[in-house]
This record gives sequence, structure tokens and C-alpha cells, in this order.
Amino acid sequence: MLAKDEEARHLAKKHYQVEMGLTHVFRVNGAAEVEFNPDEPIKLLEVNENTVPAGIIPIRFGPSPAAGIHYPSVIVEVTPDEYEKIQSEELKLPNNWKIGDLIPRPIVEVDR
Repeated sequence: MLAKDEEARHLAKKHYQVEMGLTHVFRVNGAAEVEFNPDEPIKLLEVNENTVPAGIIPIRFGPSPAAGIHYPSVIVEVTPDEYEKIQSEELKLPNNWKIGDLIPRPIVEVDR
């Protein structure tokens, strides 16, 4: 089983592959003591040009071992405008969550 951080990158990579409008995926962090709990979900903030503005709506998913995801996850999908509002604190993430590290889009290798 991969560490939670590795599984977060794996999950983000899968989302980049299927969501063409994704421009950024960030880890979202709560309090440090909570994040080390193995039952605490992987939390991702996904900025998607193809989604509709709906505010901050965390959607929770259970683990999916068959897909290589052994932790529960929470996805918050926002538009680029909503992301800017989160950064300016006009919109707030729940539970004092903070935007963490960017998980960059994987580089696609082209066969030559």
C-alpha cells in the first residue's frame, strides 16, 4: 500500500487523465495532528475550467483498493474564478482547511 501522499498524487494523476478541464490540483490540509490519522481522507482541491460555479462543496468518496486508492478521499472542485476567491479569502474552505502543495499535471510522453 502506498503512503497517503503517494496515493494523493496517484489520485490526482487519474483525475487529470479523465477531466480535460483540470488546470490545477492541490492537496488540502487540515490540522497537522488530524492529517497523520490513517482514517483522515486525502483532500484535493481541483480547479476545473469545465465545471459550473457551485461554491465549496466537498464530496467524499470511500477507499477504492481495486483502483489503488486505499484511503477515503474528499474532492472540492471549483472554477478558476472560485479558486481566485478562495485565495483572496472571499470563499473559505471548510474546517480551517488550507491549500497545500500543487500536484502538477503529469508530463505526457509522446512516442516518436
